[in-house]
Amino acid sequence: MAADPRGRDPWARQDALARSTTAWGAASVVAGLGLAAARRGPFATAFGTQNAGWGAVDLVIVVVAGRLKRRRMARLPDPYADDALAAESRTLRRVLWANVVLDAGYVAGGAALWRWRRDRPGAAGASAGIVVQGAFLLLHDAHHAYWSGRR
Repeated sequence: MAADPRGRDPWARQDALARSTTAWGAASVVAGLGLAAARRGPFATAFGTQNAGWGAVDLVIVVVAGRLKRRRMARLPDPYADDALAAESRTLRRVLWANVVLDAGYVAGGAALWRWRRDRPGAAGASAGIVVQGAFLLLHDAHHAYWSGRR
């Protein structure tokens, strides 16, 4: 099958998701650990630790999602058959839009916690980390859901 010029191949979209999530996750771990180790106060330490933790989870998700993708592809007689591509596209879009809703919840919840905990620098820093990570995931998942298109 020729490459889809509109980027609607769900298998390729999942590879793109994995690449961008890996880059973000690795950057979050490195920057977060660096910030936490710098000992610039409880806000910065908690913010860094929160980002490092989310980055590590992102990396685990990439590994698990990659294995599940390979397993689904192996079970299909032809993973690039029109019906297989259509089914995988629908599933990917549903998962990504569900993630967008969850991501919005992370941003809203983190912002509320940040506001309520503003007098506790460590808790406020951890809450700010949730906002940053949730905002990235919100934009990331919405972008990929939108560009996944319909078959």
